[in-house]
Amino acid sequence: MAIWVIKGGQREGPYEEQDVRELVYEGTYTDSDLAIRDGQFDWSTLGQVLNRVAATEPVPEPEPGSSTEASPPTVPPLPPEPPPFPTPAAEEPPEIPAGTPPPVPRGPPRAPGPMQVSVVDFQMPFGSMVILMVKWALASIPALLIVGAIAAMFWTAFFALVAAVVHH
Repeated sequence: MAIWVIKGGQREGPYEEQDVRELVYEGTYTDSDLAIRDGQFDWSTLGQVLNRVAATEPVPEPEPGSSTEASPPTVPPLPPEPPPFPTPAAEEPPEIPAGTPPPVPRGPPRAPGPMQVSVVDFQMPFGSMVILMVKWALASIPALLIVGAIAAMFWTAFFALVAAVVHH
């Protein structure tokens, strides 16, 4: 799911979770930076979004009149009622404060095209697995009939050829 981060008053992203974790490790972002993930309705700290900080900690609010760079920017809350479809599209980032400059692209560009995926494990109830295996067995019947018919034609032609050679 896409993650957006506000750093230095600028919204940056969307990033994949692994990319954000690498940027935190590199020191580009900290757990106290404001962030939001697809499907969330409120901005919270990056530590909370990445489950690195307990969610019971409140998001720090800047003191009125203070302008220190260490405090996070003030972000208006999203509407109290969720939209009809709670997960926003990855192309449409959440609302950000008015007057915020456009995001600065960070990280290596993604190459278009397929990505290699390795499935390590999956969990499936036993009953569903039995049903799947029965469906596989039934689906293999037409393939077995076709392969059998081709084999029968091959052996018939082979024995006919052998019989013709032996007969002459």
